[in-house]
Amino acid sequence: MRIFSLTLLLTTLWQCDTTEVIICFPQECATKANVKDLSGLDGCGLVFELEDGTILEPERRVYVQPPKPEEDPLYYFTLVPNQKVIIGHEVSDAASICMTGQVVFITCIKPLYGTVTD
Repeated sequence: MRIFSLTLLLTTLWQCDTTEVIICFPQECATKANVKDLSGLDGCGLVFELEDGTILEPERRVYVQPPKPEEDPLYYFTLVPNQKVIIGHEVSDAASICMTGQVVFITCIKPLYGTVTD
């Protein structure tokens, strides 16, 4: 009976969805960025400009039901031009017609108070 219980426990743990573990421990925000308005360019909108000048285009996902905040933090965050933020991101395979930078999925976002002056 003990062997059966141990086998059942191990089988159950083995089948755990590893993506849930990642959601439980979200990526820390570590990259400073400025929100830049590129809506004057065809197909562009608000993007992130890193301190080294790199442009990151945030992936905007469409949902049938709203995601949890830890699943898509950008869904619940209102971007404002010239806003300073700290972000965490993953490279995305999504396509973009803006073509000004790399498309990324935002895994973490926090505001820094103040604005950037051009």
